[in-house]
Amino acid sequence: MFDKPQKIYGSARHLSRVAAVQAVYQMEQNPEDRQDVVHQFLQTRFGNDVKGTIEPDLDFFTEITTFLANNLYAFDEQITNQLTEQWQIERLPSLSRAVLRCALYELTCSPTVPTSVVINEYLEVAKGFLEKKDVSFIHGVIDAISKKIR
Repeated sequence: MFDKPQKIYGSARHLSRVAAVQAVYQMEQNPEDRQDVVHQFLQTRFGNDVKGTIEPDLDFFTEITTFLANNLYAFDEQITNQLTEQWQIERLPSLSRAVLRCALYELTCSPTVPTSVVINEYLEVAKGFLEKKDVSFIHGVIDAISKKIR
């Protein structure tokens, strides 16, 4: 999934969002090492596996990932409330959960970032990792929750 490092185009925050989604995905795969994942990205993954055309906003990355390392499931109830009865959050692809968790962190904890920016940024991140139908699903969930949060 993250085998070949590709240069990521966009702002410093966009690069940080891409890396945050990757880190949150990795945290879910290795729940006992969540804080280590954050440190690993800061120490070695930026510049090696996650390369951008500019330097990432490391403070922003750390803000997102540290919160989610300590509260990985904080937004799962909000996500679950957007699912139909036959779906459970566990059935969503791990990457979809990672994108949604990062987006909801920003919607909830970064009120100075406009809602449209959060939605557009995470849709762009999702397009890099997921199929079109999954991106559409993520758009619907983020949009619905953003109207309740903001």
